[in-house]
Amino acid sequence: MLTSRHSSIPANTIHNLLSGRAQVDAPSGPSNDSSSTASYVGYVSDPNGRGTTSLVLSCLLTLVLCVWSALHLNVPARHRSVIQVLWLNVRWIFAGIYAPELVVFVAWRQWCSARLLQQHILRLHADAKERGDDPFSETNHDEPPLWTMAHSFFACAGGFAIELDSMRGSVLGQSHLPEEGTGEKAECPRLTLTARGVMLLASSGFVPRVTKAEIEDKSKANDLAKATVIIQATWMLVQVIGRLAAHLPVTLLEVNTVAHVLCAFAMYIFWWDKPLLPNEPIVLRDESLAPLVAFMYASSETLFANLNLYSTTPELENLCLIRTCEESESGETADGDAEGTVKPLNLSSVTQFPGMVQRAPSTCLRQLERKRQKEHGTAFFERRPRVIPHQEQAAEAPSSSDMARWTLIQQALQKSPDLLLRDRILLSHSAATHASCLHLRPEQLVATHIPNWPSNDLLRSVNGLVVGMILWLANLCYGGFHAAAWNDHFPSVAEKWLWRASASYIGFCGGFWVILNSAVARWPALNAFWEKWMDGEKSLAQSIGLGAVVFTCGFSLMLARMYVVLEAFISIRELPVAAYDTPEWTDLFPHL
Repeated sequence: MLTSRHSSIPANTIHNLLSGRAQVDAPSGPSNDSSSTASYVGYVSDPNGRGTTSLVLSCLLTLVLCVWSALHLNVPARHRSVIQVLWLNVRWIFAGIYAPELVVFVAWRQWCSARLLQQHILRLHADAKERGDDPFSETNHDEPPLWTMAHSFFACAGGFAIELDSMRGSVLGQSHLPEEGTGEKAECPRLTLTARGVMLLASSGFVPRVTKAEIEDKSKANDLAKATVIIQATWMLVQVIGRLAAHLPVTLLEVNTVAHVLCAFAMYIFWWDKPLLPNEPIVLRDESLAPLVAFMYASSETLFANLNLYSTTPELENLCLIRTCEESESGETADGDAEGTVKPLNLSSVTQFPGMVQRAPSTCLRQLERKRQKEHGTAFFERRPRVIPHQEQAAEAPSSSDMARWTLIQQALQKSPDLLLRDRILLSHSAATHASCLHLRPEQLVATHIPNWPSNDLLRSVNGLVVGMILWLANLCYGGFHAAAWNDHFPSVAEKWLWRASASYIGFCGGFWVILNSAVARWPALNAFWEKWMDGEKSLAQSIGLGAVVFTCGFSLMLARMYVVLEAFISIRELPVAAYDTPEWTDLFPHL
């Protein structure tokens, strides 16, 4: 049974309601008193049906609560003000409203990385326990802290950082210190560990000894708030399903809201164990980690602009490891060719002679750059590994801080050669008689802070192209969900076709990039063409032409997304009468 709000109300009834009086009709039959009799009532039910205000407020409240409560951002950068943190949250809330499936993709990537990190550390824990060398055992707690998903999420969010006094002069150099005469107090530099950095730290035998309770103490999660949002979102979903079952029209605003509700449920599933809005990381201050930290710093992108060391090329790409080798090994490596010939590396004795770290000469880097290929399976949105020689640095003699940092790197390689070399050696070539030069593959191990958008600091077990296909598949689903309102009522014909075109284009872009990622996996030449354009190696005409196509398609996608959100709200100015009817059973439950 349906209830409707559309019934005529007598004018005198409205007058009596406004004047604070209630009038009832006298009973039929003879009466000696022609005047009306006043009476009072205790409970009056709400008007039947729903109104425009209740429809908009219910959808808007559900939409904002779903986006705001489901967002679990990473630890903010150091010294970021309250206004900056607030502005960051506002931007991500806007992203959740504008493109909720992208936030779901972020949650999925972080969940995958956290799960891989947990599996790795628990496997290390089990192996060490068998050897009687459990890194968890040396703790002040009664029970050794188990590494949970909360630990892994906290680590992936930048929850662990390193501050060492020795980093001032040896790891980061002197440029971070305040200028003389300013009176400023020197602050200990801080490096935030990425998920890969925490994994390397654990593999070297150092596991942060933190309990789950300590991590939860940094979280601002509120179970009651979560339950309230889940109930409200569930009610919105059930209400729409009920309207479809009763053959009542569903407004575009409800369609858009339900899409956000489904995305919010997915975010909650992936981020359930992630701490909510932690402000500060847990700082590690073990000076014995200095050699490993120096290696991590050199391996990562240098993003410390205030250190005057800004570069997107990790220092490790400009260094080489000169390793003395035996005569037989030298012959195998060089194979009688001229010095500097790049050859595949024989790993049989790689850990026997760690060698000496020094800056690679320009000729060596140029040859390496010609031979180096992009890692197979890297998605379009990820940074391509590059070797870019620093010509200005090559002409300069290494500073004392450079030499100190390279010495620490050499110590780390000598202490754990198998851990740091075997999976990171990119190429080896002859450097001189009975000597070979090793080039190591950099990896994002530390940063100033962990960005919320997933990058190469997260762990993954699948091909990067698969990750890209998941991203665009979510985009395809979002467009398809809005295309389901193909035959809904629109205030005008133009708005109807704009909605259809926008939903179709959003879905088309997702499907196109899924197919393109699949094609790249099959035909690497297609990816090579894209990378050459990204590196500016194409002709000016090709660069302008392809750039114009990419810009036009991207800008059109942005407009299409914007339109479906705006049309969901402006379409309520003209709705079918039945859009305000409600199934009778919905009146039995209190709701917003």
